[in-house]
Amino acid sequence: MLTWQDIEKFVTHGNPPAEQRIVKTGMQWRKLLPNDVYQVTRNAGTERPFSSPMCTHFEAGIYACACCDTLLFDSTEKFDSGTGWPSFTQ
Repeated sequence: MLTWQDIEKFVTHGNPPAEQRIVKTGMQWRKLLPNDVYQVTRNAGTERPFSSPMCTHFEAGIYACACCDTLLFDSTEKFDSGTGWPSFTQ
């Protein structure tokens, strides 16, 4: 899991090399990902606020990247920010 200290270090010193690099064409990603996930992860899109079921999803677990399975957040860090997007303190 990333911490704010890790992020500050990456800002100062750059990102570490990826443990795994997943190389796929746009067409391959389109076939693998639902349209909304493709738009957000591959086209830098943004969901409309309050439109994602993840806003009200608070089950215990770990959130991971939809493309590479990198661990991103622990559910214990999630909170309702009222912004319309899932929010984490981590």
